[in-house]
Amino acid sequence: MKKRAPILPYLILNILVSAGTVLLVLFLWQRFSGMSLPIPNIPLPDVKAEPTLQRSTSPATAIPPASSADVCIEMVAGVGNRDLEYILVRNQSESAVDLAAWQISASGGRSYTFPPLKLNKNGAVRLYTRSGTDTVIELFWNSAEALWKSGDEITLLEPGGSARSTYLIP
Repeated sequence: MKKRAPILPYLILNILVSAGTVLLVLFLWQRFSGMSLPIPNIPLPDVKAEPTLQRSTSPATAIPPASSADVCIEMVAGVGNRDLEYILVRNQSESAVDLAAWQISASGGRSYTFPPLKLNKNGAVRLYTRSGTDTVIELFWNSAEALWKSGDEITLLEPGGSARSTYLIP
């Protein structure tokens, strides 16, 4: 009977040679082709634009009111599916907006009142239909069923009751 040679050293050598070859090809490609490897165009969230939860403690930290077009319902996604459904509210103004006591209102008497929430410049918050724990970028309606269907109209109201944005679900 012949004695078999140990295979582990050959496997390790094969891995090292393969890795070295790939690295060499990538290096040469980048250096001499004048092109870099393609990078997919995936939009990344703007960390500075993320909304933050803040309680107003003094008049010195009061946030000026935004103009009516600056805070809007940008979209409603996942219509008809409780687990996916959400409303995206965005602050398009040049300054932060305090959303405390603002409301989302819809036909059928459904309404949601925002907790103390400071929405920074270009910030957005998602209001999910499903249950969950509120965070600085996600709020939860805690509904047992889907709330929206095609043709529903949703309104964003200031604490005084004036409409700031209306969205008709397509």
